[in-house]
Amino acid sequence: MKKLLICTVALGLMASCAVEDVNDNVSIQNSDKENFEMFNSLDGAMDGFDLISEKAFNEVQSSSKSSSSSCASLELLIPYNENPIPGFENYDYYSKMILNYTEEQCQFDDWTGRLEYYVAGVFQEQWKDSTVFKNVRGDEGYVFDGYRVAEQNAELSTETTKVFDVIIDGVITEPDGDSYRYTANRNFTFENRFTPDEVITLEESSLVEGITQTYFMRSESVAGNPLVYKVACFNRFNFLKYPVQGALDFSSSFGVNFNIDFGDGSCDKEVVLTGNDGESIVFDL
Repeated sequence: MKKLLICTVALGLMASCAVEDVNDNVSIQNSDKENFEMFNSLDGAMDGFDLISEKAFNEVQSSSKSSSSSCASLELLIPYNENPIPGFENYDYYSKMILNYTEEQCQFDDWTGRLEYYVAGVFQEQWKDSTVFKNVRGDEGYVFDGYRVAEQNAELSTETTKVFDVIIDGVITEPDGDSYRYTANRNFTFENRFTPDEVITLEESSLVEGITQTYFMRSESVAGNPLVYKVACFNRFNFLKYPVQGALDFSSSFGVNFNIDFGDGSCDKEVVLTGNDGESIVFDL
């Protein structure tokens, strides 16, 4: 997660740039663009921790019995009334996977740490999973302590369209010891899931707050204009990097505020950034 360090440095630079170049529209817009790119990189880096949850889910789903090893343990269909855990009160059973990769022999895709993964209602409309990260260290030295909870929205989901609500809350610590609070609320809508025609619609709000420094930077989906991702536009592994439609508003504690428009759904990487002064610049992701 080296992107976080770049982001932090960039945030400081942007603050001073906004003050020093207040009468220079081009400089301000370029500062906004760099801020967006760094913040977007941080959001993308957090998705790397999300992938750990996804892999754990796949392991649980494909397992048929309990198992254990020096690095991982798996228990299926644990009665809730025997081992209650917060947030799973509405389920009779849940499954648990513990990945305890704190030793060198227990490497998992270049990360170490302890991950507790819980899932219930996999084959029901009540689907829910919870991932607890404990001192999980990424391959570039950044550590995440926190949790991610995803729950299927039964009221909005249909046979062909699945809707999930996701919450992320935790602390990211840099190799040098600086720490940041990262929180996000996301609402995903999946259409034609796991097919070449898959379309994902995302509404979200994210916040980065300095713990060792006083500042914040926030992004939020524009009402009525959520982000749209299409598998058909980019290959299966990259399409979530490039929204092709929707808009985000960015705000900060140091006066850098702007809007990013991702377009009308066409398969390109072009975005339009508009600053507070109404001036716009166009660039590719």
